Amino acid sequence: MIRKKGQIIRLDTPHTTLVVKADSAEYLYYGKKLASTVGFEYLAGTPCKMFSQYGFDDYTEPSVLLENADGGFSTAFTYSRSKILTEKPEIPGLPSSYGEGKTIELKYVDTPTRVALYLYYTVFEDSDVIAVSSKLVNASKKELHIRRLASLQLDLLGDYSFVTFEGTWARERQKISRTVGKGVFYNDSKKGSSSHNRNPFVMAEGKDGVYAFNLVYSGNHKEIFEACESGRTRVLTGINDFMFRWTLAPGEEFDAPEAVMCYAPDEDGVSSEMHAFVGEHIVRGKWKKKERPVLVNNWEGTYFDFNEEKILDIARAAQRTGVELFVLDDGWFGNRCDDHRALGDWYDNVEKTGGGLKHLADKIRELGLDFGIWVEPEMINEDSDLFRAHPNFAMRIPGREPTRMRDQLMLNLADEKVQNYVVRVITDVIARSGAAYVKWDYNRSFTDCYGKGVVQGEYFHRYMLGYYRIVSRITKKFPSVLFEGCAGGGGRLDLGNLCYLQQFWTSDDTDARQRVKIQDGTSYGYPQTIMGAHVSACPNHQTGDSNPLETRFNVACGGVLGYELDMSKFSEEELEIVSKQIAFYKEYRKVLQFGDYYRLGDAFGGNVTGFMTVSKDKNTAVAVVIAYEYIIAGPELTIGFKGLNPAAVYEVTTREQDNYKDVLSFTAGGDLLMNGKIPMRDLYADTQSWENSRRLYARMFVFKKAK
Repeated sequence: MIRKKGQIIRLDTPHTTLVVKADSAEYLYYGKKLASTVGFEYLAGTPCKMFSQYGFDDYTEPSVLLENADGGFSTAFTYSRSKILTEKPEIPGLPSSYGEGKTIELKYVDTPTRVALYLYYTVFEDSDVIAVSSKLVNASKKELHIRRLASLQLDLLGDYSFVTFEGTWARERQKISRTVGKGVFYNDSKKGSSSHNRNPFVMAEGKDGVYAFNLVYSGNHKEIFEACESGRTRVLTGINDFMFRWTLAPGEEFDAPEAVMCYAPDEDGVSSEMHAFVGEHIVRGKWKKKERPVLVNNWEGTYFDFNEEKILDIARAAQRTGVELFVLDDGWFGNRCDDHRALGDWYDNVEKTGGGLKHLADKIRELGLDFGIWVEPEMINEDSDLFRAHPNFAMRIPGREPTRMRDQLMLNLADEKVQNYVVRVITDVIARSGAAYVKWDYNRSFTDCYGKGVVQGEYFHRYMLGYYRIVSRITKKFPSVLFEGCAGGGGRLDLGNLCYLQQFWTSDDTDARQRVKIQDGTSYGYPQTIMGAHVSACPNHQTGDSNPLETRFNVACGGVLGYELDMSKFSEEELEIVSKQIAFYKEYRKVLQFGDYYRLGDAFGGNVTGFMTVSKDKNTAVAVVIAYEYIIAGPELTIGFKGLNPAAVYEVTTREQDNYKDVLSFTAGGDLLMNGKIPMRDLYADTQSWENSRRLYARMFVFKKAK
């Protein structure tokens, strides 16, 4: 709900209130929902600004920085008007949230240049997440250049810790909390993608609660956290101003990507609201609330070394276990025998597929499985027919030797001809294979940023506009296909991509121990429904560690379950174990994929961790409790569960696992289960612990409300 009284504008969500003063562009209040309707004028005059600019006595980081036609950088945006919009405006060329809600539009004008700054705040009736965006319109007769336009600025009073989710390839989204003190901290990406290294989801934690922020964008981003001597803390998020200089001609406008913000009393509250928002206002289409299939992917089972019979052997074994979808990964096209060649040649390798992609896909479908396919549309190898025919399609700087990562270059998606080529060939791949699922990969970052005819200060963003044009056209053409994003794992997992791709490969690291932290960190801002999580072979191909098959399954249930190994090598005993796992998963799939998600213990600082998903009616829940190591003569392991009905009584059992002899069963009240210290008896009784290296101890609990 949005209400306007004079210059005071109030935005209410189900549990929060945001109050701003339009003419002075001030935040008067943002936090817990208020019953009060008067007195807000008294709060005016605080230094909490909705935007900031260069040219005044505020030397903190600005949200708007323009290079004017006269060469100066000063602006003086002053209030022009505000109005309530009954429909949320779309952002041309960019993804954004959607749904019923109201938007307040605020306009500010720099009188000397006649440039207008627009701010938009949208509230949805069912969400505590507020969507924010900004736009510049050049109403002058002269060209100017945008050096920075943040999507969102929030000024807070008091001291806050800055929580980020950082890492690298195979170690994404590790939670890091910093007490900044006084000074400036950046969380950013200069890699052309949202990146493995620093996700755009961040939090500001203070004594009065937690504020969370994210950006609906898949390219270079920058989150600025500045603690001032005055006691003010500023948060900015938007496109990274690194190598950014956007020309704005007379009459043109520039739209910044949408950002979102949320307030909650604690981290669990923030995650709950962010999960609900992503599920309802970001993910869209047929798969929005549809249960995701259990898949098997052949990549870690075969890599490039496969033929038709090998693929069919894996598919036959998978079908016996209850797998629903087979995904053919890299190596099925052109002369693709390794990762040095053929990217861009999206025609069938008849020898490896036994007669072509359609032939193999039909054979998979005859077994009763759906068929999925891997593509990497944004990349090109120099050893490819595409490069030999169109070397100008590659992103390269003339006269310089290009930087090669994984022996590949990137396509110049800032070029409309290249965009049309990608749409054409990937559309053909999906159509001729009849794929029900597409894994869209992206295995390197930008280095040689150049496109003929593209102003270099605009290249990164022009590329993203081209990418969104491509992925939008393809996903609209195939509305029934389940699209999963991948970027060397989780290197481009962000809200921008999730507007088109319904789920994302969380990390290339499939080791259960590493996945505990990767999935836990991801869960702060993103729901389990979008996290691809696979059971892979042991010793693990990334770390060399081993864990029991049951432990790997327990961890993978924290996301969308899949298997990534050669099932044709399974013994009869292993096939039986996996069959029971998949049967269990299907029985509880709805609560595992769409239940309210809670983190247990401390994945980043304790020995006991895990997760829990609870049905909306709180009648059913599934929890996984994990110990990282066995501590000799250590303290007894205990945990408190979350999300249950405190007034209900639950029958609690452990899932029957091959590596635990005993099945635990007891009855307890919901309040006791959540507030008591529940002993994890027999958690160390893993009968296969001595057979595995650096193993986890993991048990799964099922909660059913007693009748």
